[in-house]
Amino acid sequence: MSKLKWWFRIVGVFYLLLTLMNVYFLFLAGGNQIFTDALPAPMNADPLAGQAFADSWLVFVFEFGVLGAMTLVASRDPAKNRIMAWVIIWAELFRGAVADAIWIARGYSASYYVFIAIHLVIILTGIVFLRQAKAE
Repeated sequence: MSKLKWWFRIVGVFYLLLTLMNVYFLFLAGGNQIFTDALPAPMNADPLAGQAFADSWLVFVFEFGVLGAMTLVASRDPAKNRIMAWVIIWAELFRGAVADAIWIARGYSASYYVFIAIHLVIILTGIVFLRQAKAE
């Protein structure tokens, strides 16, 4: 159970750090230009496309914050909160790895392969630690 507890804590803190970093970019650093620059051509030439991407990204950031906080709460009693680990695993699979693969296919930066690798690490370690916790 200790590994699952630490998995919850590490993922929760990681999500909260991503939330803070993204809030900084959304509201304090450079405004929408950062998001416009992240778009594939020809969308990266349209400031309105950047604004729309930033607005959509905000929803994603709020989700990260909530999941991060609730993952830390789940770490208090991992045995009773195993469903939260499955929520994270499935979110990482679809909102993470699958969505990043679709973005790459649609012309977004190949650097999203790095994010796919991070999603897969979270998924695989979560599954392993859930199985170990079940066996205990």
